[in-house]
This record gives sequence, C-alpha cells and structure tokens, in this order.
Amino acid sequence: MASHLLFLDFSGGEFLLIALVFLMFFGSKSIPGVARTLGKAVREFKDAAGNVQREIQESSGMNEIKESLNNMTSTESQAPKQVTPPAPNTVLVKEEPKKDEAGQAEKTA
Repeated sequence: MASHLLFLDFSGGEFLLIALVFLMFFGSKSIPGVARTLGKAVREFKDAAGNVQREIQESSGMNEIKESLNNMTSTESQAPKQVTPPAPNTVLVKEEPKKDEAGQAEKTA
C-alpha cells in the first residue's frame, strides 16, 4: 500500500550524497540565495493555498456558521444572573389602580 512512497525513504548516506550534489551544482556562495528563494516560494504557495481555502469557506457560508456557534458558546459561558425568590410565606399582592371619588379608575397618561 505504501510501496509508491518508497522513494521518500532515504538514509543518512543518501542525504549526504544529495547535499554534496546540491553543493557542487549551486556552489557554496549561492546556497543562501537559493534557500531564500525557496523559502519565499514555499511561503507564497502557502498563502495562495490559504486564500483558496478562505474563498471556499466564504462561498459555502462556513464563516457565518462559525460566528453563530461562537456567539452561542459565548452567551452560554456567561454566568446567568441570579434571581432571588421571595421569602417563604410571602404573599404577593397585585396593586389595584387608583379610583377617584366617583369610583372610576383614574387614567394615567
């Protein structure tokens, strides 16, 4: 199954041979420039891959789903306000509207 990846399996001697050929091909003075250029190319490739992934997420609506999940979890993590219940044997009375002398309820504006 992993037989097609055998070319990636090399030992220290093979690595030393590759490094020697690399040194002979590019020379000792140009190796830092080659490494710098290779690093820039890898960084640009990663940036391009990240941009493609971001565009795919935006087109599929994944950002909105992530934001709504974050909002839900942030509201759940906040401690709920504690409401103290009335003391036992307390009678709650509904206040009646005030009445005038004729017995009519006063209108409040």
